[in-house]
Parts: sequence; C-alpha cells; structure tokens
Amino acid sequence: MEMSCMWTRRLLLGANSVLLVKHPTIAFSTFAATRSIQPPPLISLFSSSRRSLSTTTAACSPPLHPHSDIGNGAVNAAAAAAIPLESPKMLLKGMSYTELEKWVQSYGFRPGQAMMLWKRLYGNGIWAHHVDELQGLNKDFVKMLGEHAKFKALSLENILTASDGTRKILFRLDDGLVIETVVIPCDRGRTTVCVSSQVGCAMNCQFCFTGRMGLKRHLSTAEIVEQAVFAQRLLTNEVGPFTNVVFMGMGEPLQNIDSVIKAADIMVHDQGLHFSPRKVTVSTSGLVPQLKRFLHESNCALAVSLNATTDEVHFIPLYLDLLEKCAHVIDHLCYNKLCRSETGSCRLIGSII
Repeated sequence: MEMSCMWTRRLLLGANSVLLVKHPTIAFSTFAATRSIQPPPLISLFSSSRRSLSTTTAACSPPLHPHSDIGNGAVNAAAAAAIPLESPKMLLKGMSYTELEKWVQSYGFRPGQAMMLWKRLYGNGIWAHHVDELQGLNKDFVKMLGEHAKFKALSLENILTASDGTRKILFRLDDGLVIETVVIPCDRGRTTVCVSSQVGCAMNCQFCFTGRMGLKRHLSTAEIVEQAVFAQRLLTNEVGPFTNVVFMGMGEPLQNIDSVIKAADIMVHDQGLHFSPRKVTVSTSGLVPQLKRFLHESNCALAVSLNATTDEVHFIPLYLDLLEKCAHVIDHLCYNKLCRSETGSCRLIGSII
C-alpha cells in the first residue's frame, strides 16, 4: 500500500525497542503485533498496583467549555484552536469519567445517568455514535444530550485490507485532515488496535513516511479515544474482541503527553473500554522528561523504540546516547522505588543492541 503510517516504523522494520512498565521486577520481554513480524527485544518494568479511575459522585459544577480536553493545558488549547467550532456542543469522548459526571450534574441530572451514558459510549458493545442509540436512558436526559453533546470526533474515510487480514482505517478529522488507525488480528485470539496521537510527526525519522510529513497538529483526547471506539464498532464482528492498544500510529505520543495520558486512562476504565493497563502500550522515540512523567502518572506500558533500517544507522551516537538516557531512567525508577517493591531484579533475554 502506498500510504504509510508510524506503525510501519515500529512494527515492520524489526526495530529494537525498550518496554518500560512498572512492576516489582524488571524483566526483558518481547512485544510483537503481527504474526509476520519478528518480535523486538524489550525491557520491562512492572507494578503490582493498578490505578482504577474513580466513579464516585463529584460535586456539581457549571457546564464545561465545549470542544475542550479538560485539564490538558496549553498544548491541547492550541490543538483545539485548529479545529473549527461548528457547534457549541460538548465532545463527550474528550472527558474522563469524573469530568463527564460533573458535566451531567451541571445540567441537573443524577450522577447515575453519567455512568449509564459512559457504558453506552464505551461498553456493552454499543459504542454509541448518536442519541438514537441511547436506549434505556431518561427521556429528558437524552433530549439534553441531543441539544448539548457531540458523540463523534472522526468520520470514516476508507478501510484498506492487507493479505494477512490487517486493516488500515483512514479517519477524517473535523478540520479535513486525515489520520490512520491500524487493526491487527492474530490467530491466537489477540486483536490489536494501533492508534495515532498526532497528524504528522516532528521527529523527522527519514525511514518513516509520517516523519517526513512534518507535524501538522496534536490530536485531542477525543480524537485518540475515538479511534479505538470507532474501530471496534466497525470491525469487532469480523475480527473478534479487541484485546490490545498500541500508541504506535502517526506521531510521537509523548510530544502530546497530556492527551495521550488522558486517552489511555479512559481506555482502561473498568466500566468502559476496560483494556488491561498492561495491554495498552505507549511507544516513544525517547523523550526522557516526558517518559519520566508518563511512568509517574500512568499504569500503562511504555515502549522506547530504538528504530533503524540498518546496523550502521542503529549504532550511530544518537541511539547510543538514548540507551544511556534510558539507563538513567531505570536507575531513577529503582532508587526512588517507583516500582513499589523493596527490591528490583533484572534478567536479559536476547540482546538490546
């Protein structure tokens, strides 16, 4: 296929990667998204504790500003500014559960209605895209949603299917730009959805088509979450339940860290999409300050990709410097006991480089 995306640099180049996840032990493991791909060597850090997003009742607050990713800061404010505001409606998939609960209460409805809406957006095989798909909700609540809420952040442009069953979905954004999402089925019952975090990419990796595009803009939380939701809605009947999410599509996820952390939290919520934190992997080319922040704030997996098309390129100083930085991060995690264990161990399977 002529069109390409960031997943090709992660998954098809046989790239070396380092996977960091918090856990009592540090272990090298492997991650492979398709049957035809040789799994790259990985480093793993795991955590025995899991964070579950709170579903407790929050205090009533005024209606939140439409089209915003609440609490995402100036980066997402700039991204939102790039999207034409066609209506004053709130984009539901840009909110965490707590924020959705507050928003529902601000219109005078009970927090229980927020949970029922959340399950219809993300759970029960509904993945609602319209108020007509909200059967069982209070009639006045549905009317309010029809007037003040927006369900879809993306529209379907095309689906391309490879010979091994992999699907590449092209989604069009509200501003006319196009992003790619890849669904990768596996004979062993695992189906992985690969989502994009940016339109284009600023990393300029010369072996990657997306990297040569340059960065157009960050994706909002809603635009990231919607990829996983829309893909399940389109393809679950064909490929079975989705089990894994990888942030290995277009863009450098940690350059858009606010939206990515929030989107990952929504994906692992136990009353919604309910992906296991260990099966949601965010891949980075090695932005160390953001890497540390991610490990502090998220329970999801983190993969540091050391990609190269040849051994000569792989061993250039850039990659060796990144390995050294990653070693400092691991030391930081161990010494500060972020692994939530009294001791840390390390075992090697294969070779990093």
